[in-house]
Amino acid sequence: MNSQPSLPAQNSPSVIAVYLTSDPSNRQAIDTAFQEAALSNGEFFAFYVNTPDMHLSRESQKAALQNNVNYAASLGAHITVLDGADPAYLIGEFCRSNSINLLVINQSPTPKVLGRFHPTFAQKISEVLQETRLMIVPGTMTVHASHLQPEKHDLKSNLLNLARIVLIIALTTIACFILDGANVDEFILAQIFILGVLACSITTGSIFWSLISAFCSDLLFVFLFAQPRLSILYNQRRLSMAIAMAFVVSLIGSYIGIKLQAETRSAKRSTWATQMLLNTTHKLHLAKTPKEVIDVTCRKLAEISERDIVYYPYEEEIFRDPVYFDVNLNVPSDHTQAEKELVIAKEALKYREPTGCMTRYHTMASYLYFPWETSSETFGVIGIRFDQQAIDPLEQMVLRNIVADGAQTLETMTQEAALQEANLQRESGLLRSNLLKALAHDIRTPLTAIIGNIANYKLSHDTMDQPEKEKLWDEIQYDSLNMYYMIENLLTAARMDSSSMPVKLQPELLSDVVESGMDYPNKANVTHPITIEEGDDLLVANMDASLIAQVVSNLVTNSIHHTPEGTPIKVRTYAQDNMAVVEVSDEGDGIKDSMKERIFDIFYTGEAPRFDSTHYLGLGLFLCKAIIDAHHGTIEVHDNEPHGCVFSFRIPLLSIA
Repeated sequence: MNSQPSLPAQNSPSVIAVYLTSDPSNRQAIDTAFQEAALSNGEFFAFYVNTPDMHLSRESQKAALQNNVNYAASLGAHITVLDGADPAYLIGEFCRSNSINLLVINQSPTPKVLGRFHPTFAQKISEVLQETRLMIVPGTMTVHASHLQPEKHDLKSNLLNLARIVLIIALTTIACFILDGANVDEFILAQIFILGVLACSITTGSIFWSLISAFCSDLLFVFLFAQPRLSILYNQRRLSMAIAMAFVVSLIGSYIGIKLQAETRSAKRSTWATQMLLNTTHKLHLAKTPKEVIDVTCRKLAEISERDIVYYPYEEEIFRDPVYFDVNLNVPSDHTQAEKELVIAKEALKYREPTGCMTRYHTMASYLYFPWETSSETFGVIGIRFDQQAIDPLEQMVLRNIVADGAQTLETMTQEAALQEANLQRESGLLRSNLLKALAHDIRTPLTAIIGNIANYKLSHDTMDQPEKEKLWDEIQYDSLNMYYMIENLLTAARMDSSSMPVKLQPELLSDVVESGMDYPNKANVTHPITIEEGDDLLVANMDASLIAQVVSNLVTNSIHHTPEGTPIKVRTYAQDNMAVVEVSDEGDGIKDSMKERIFDIFYTGEAPRFDSTHYLGLGLFLCKAIIDAHHGTIEVHDNEPHGCVFSFRIPLLSIA
């Protein structure tokens, strides 16, 4: 066995594997395994067994296997080759040793009559699997509805029925010769011939060939085994009774055979239809966007009908440019006829039923058009090019159901998108309402202080000494800066969508951005010593400089507001694990563990009032997290030693090598 990639352990995400073969239906198994791996967020592996006699395979089989290997690799599968003579054993060992959770194989060809008593390849594999679940995927085009019609009585089918009759009658005659040599009663031999006639009737399912087998069997029995031997003239009445009985048996047998074949065809057609619909439903479930739904639906229609597809989008009561899905991707089809039949496609929406080829509306058209709509939504028209060829009723039913399933999926996706948009609008409206309330309340406070101080200065400046004037101007400056800080946060919040923060990323030197972020704290702070500690390396990151500077400003201002006067604040920058890190630490009373989980929530002010006397809105830390999230970074808070807390954020570092 060749070396294999190391697979995840059993406690890791699920591991999905697909067994590669040269069968055309193997691609369906590859698709299924890939989808299962995507749904479970697991690993995807593909493998095949290199047996000693593989070199005897036809070149076409080798090429088909290699194509399937390449296809699996294009989907991201890890390819493995197993060497050995016992595929079932090797597959079992591979799954066991590498903790495969799910093995996907395609359905093997239906065994012939003489091989029905032998276990299938899937049965052999299931016997050696232990913890691995086995999924058998039938090929989507291995059996088509149009291929399951009643047999035509052409030369090939007649020769096949003749060969069956000759084989059964020969085996019956040989068996009777053996029993006759053992002196078995003539009546038993007659019953054996009757059973042979019944077997011929059931296997051929034809009245004509049933009567032929009955006549031949009667002649052989009377001529070879009835007394006197080698004569058919000994008892005309007995011969007539034998022939009549054989004919009755042949008629009964042929009736049974015809019914069995009809039931078998019906069961196969129903199975085919169910497989097509389930497979389509599964693929539609995996679609994430309307474009993917359209692609899955139209590609599936082309695959099942084996014909070209045209889709006319219908948006805002206008037909858009058609989209074509050719059945043969390597040879583009001629779309001239579809362009000519646009008027017929439009009438499909008007009549709200199939229009065009083989329908009561425009029956001579080349395309069969289905309105792609639900009871409340219209998405367009889908056309299938039949070119006046007969349409199998079951196939048409499957195609209509796939069109309906695609429309229902699109409607559900549209409704979910509309609901999400409504929720976003509601959240955005609520955010705006809260911001307006905060703005109305908090800006009034510093404005009142500024206006009052200015009025006081105008009335009393002649009687004020210089220290009193400087103190008054300091208060005005402090309130102005405080209001400026609040408005900056409010403007940033106004830029925010409820789900994203617009940023303009470009390379920036972190030290310059931090220095810019210290502008407001340095002007407004007169109570805390602030130090900046930078590493030796130049740290460059893709960032929106104004927003990151605002994060630094908010974190430092937050420390100023919530720590006692005179306690130091330190800003530190460094690199760690390819991330640029900025820390703001203080030596205050710290933050309770119960508050740390909510510290970055909007309008959260801890145990302080929502709008306190320092004009703190509870927006600063919320905006910090929103900005850092938009930079694909992280922000956190933890305790400082011996007391205080540390706010730190990380953003991806840009290599300048």
